[in-house]
Amino acid sequence: MCCMQTIRAFISIEIPQEVREKISLIQEQLKTVETPVSWVRPQSIHLTLKFLGNISEAQIQDIGNCISTAANGINPFTVNIRGTGVFPNLNYPRVIWLGLEDKTDSLFRLQKGIDGCLSKIGFEAEERGFTPHLTVGRIKSLRGKNQLIRTIHIYRDIEAGEIAVDKINLMRSQLNPAGAIYTVLEEIKLQ
Repeated sequence: MCCMQTIRAFISIEIPQEVREKISLIQEQLKTVETPVSWVRPQSIHLTLKFLGNISEAQIQDIGNCISTAANGINPFTVNIRGTGVFPNLNYPRVIWLGLEDKTDSLFRLQKGIDGCLSKIGFEAEERGFTPHLTVGRIKSLRGKNQLIRTIHIYRDIEAGEIAVDKINLMRSQLNPAGAIYTVLEEIKLQ
């Protein structure tokens, strides 16, 4: 008997094409720094609500039910993309991100609801607080770190548009040398 095939999966919100184009322009401006950065392809950028790791096909329906439960009572809403920063901190930057501003707190309620429901069906709850962001680059070396920090500071208030959130996706992520390939497994619409 063979082992069960697993699917690398995450829960996310899709980014509109016009926003991806603005993000690409911001990345071009940030690329002037001499710090070695692996830039995320604009078509691969998404707003992750929960990374699940490897799941089985049998878990897809339960995960979809959790997303639906969390989405119940949350109307479609808008999130503004504003500012740049790094994780974990300016002394040891590893990830470059664009920030997200949610004036309705709907994004936080959605993420908290998803995380809470998933923890009841065996997924580990997030220990650190939810910081909504879009990852645009991963820093490979701290060479040129000071120039990077100055550049991040220059763009700290940059605006890149808004995301109209009206659905949540359970996504499959297939890793390959050219970059991850994402496929929608489930789509749950906000009512």
